[in-house]
Amino acid sequence: MFKRIIAINFRKPSGLFGRYIIKFLKKNQIEYDEMESLLRLNKDDIVLEIGYGLGKGIYDYSKKNDCTFHGIDFSRLMYSKAVKLNHENIKRGKVILQCADFDNVNFENDTFHCVYFLNVIYFWNEIHSRLNKIFSILKQNGKVIIFMADAECFKDNKLFDGEAIFYLYFIGDVVKEMEKIGFEAIETIEHTKEKNCFYVIGYKK
Repeated sequence: MFKRIIAINFRKPSGLFGRYIIKFLKKNQIEYDEMESLLRLNKDDIVLEIGYGLGKGIYDYSKKNDCTFHGIDFSRLMYSKAVKLNHENIKRGKVILQCADFDNVNFENDTFHCVYFLNVIYFWNEIHSRLNKIFSILKQNGKVIIFMADAECFKDNKLFDGEAIFYLYFIGDVVKEMEKIGFEAIETIEHTKEKNCFYVIGYKK
């Protein structure tokens, strides 16, 4: 039971356990730092982060780029934390945050220059419909950047053992699914420190 509570809170942090999970989310900073060089944003780009967590990535990127940053996360706790951190740019209209499920939000097609997310794919019971939705809301020449650990990383992790809350994917399978949908020029870039962890980048040509 305890393992399941922890697993649920990794997916959607809330209450006291959610505040405990925040300590782990802060460790994502190195991934946000590495992803910064991969974003290659231009002035006035419109960007979306799925599962923004504490909002630190959006906070850092919005300080350095003259873009509009959208974020969606279905944890009320994460929303409140992210709003507090980004309140100045929210007032300026530079940051727009939602507390909602990506599956249930209707974005217009051809809206975003870039969509990115870190450690979110494990909570999707299937990836085709989500990647297809991302493809449709990207502008032409827009890109998606996915940070994820290959399923191989979790073979000895008991937290993921037998839990339907987590869904594990091999990098090769994600790339194949992206190709089916229409993403092109797909590249995988390995994490500088963590083995079998990758940034997967695909373009809508």
